Amino acid sequence: MSTFRKFLAIGTVSAVSLMGAGVASAATNTGPAVSSHVSTAHVVKVKKVAFKGTYRGTIKLLWNSSTVTGTIVSGKGAATYMAGGTMTGSGSGGDIAYTDPFSGAGTLAGAGSKLMLSVIKTKSSASVAEGTQSGPQSTPATVTVIGVAKVTGGSGKWKGVSGTLKFSGSFSVSNSSAGTSESDAFTATLSGTLTVKS
Repeated sequence: MSTFRKFLAIGTVSAVSLMGAGVASAATNTGPAVSSHVSTAHVVKVKKVAFKGTYRGTIKLLWNSSTVTGTIVSGKGAATYMAGGTMTGSGSGGDIAYTDPFSGAGTLAGAGSKLMLSVIKTKSSASVAEGTQSGPQSTPATVTVIGVAKVTGGSGKWKGVSGTLKFSGSFSVSNSSAGTSESDAFTATLSGTLTVKS
């Protein structure tokens, strides 16, 4: 083989070897691009807020043979984060005595915020007018109620809220006969410490 041919053969082999090495290197280094990502966990902020609210309004009662229903509870007042607010709700209970427990749900709203409540515990007592025969359903009577309501939701400044509130209130009853209905004035106060997550 001539010298020229030897150089040509050596050069060809070298070129092929270099190309092969380059392809192998590329195959080794080529892959999906991996981006660096730092995961930042969302920090949940929790704060305790002292709540207090006072309301006045009317409650519409419907008396049946075995139950009494507060078909409409509507009032106005003010509470923490809810100045110039309203109270709405409904409830029901036994019609055996004024001391029977009742259940119900309601909403407090004002200044762009809301609290949704559900009654979980109640205790009632009644006082009758002087000269009225005392009995389980004597009228006229003033009924006083205390209890606990669970906060089931909120919006505005009360978004992410949880907790319970103690409440107390009173209203007057003039007639508790089955089949009658009446609208009576009521007052109510609510207080407690609520947890708000953001």
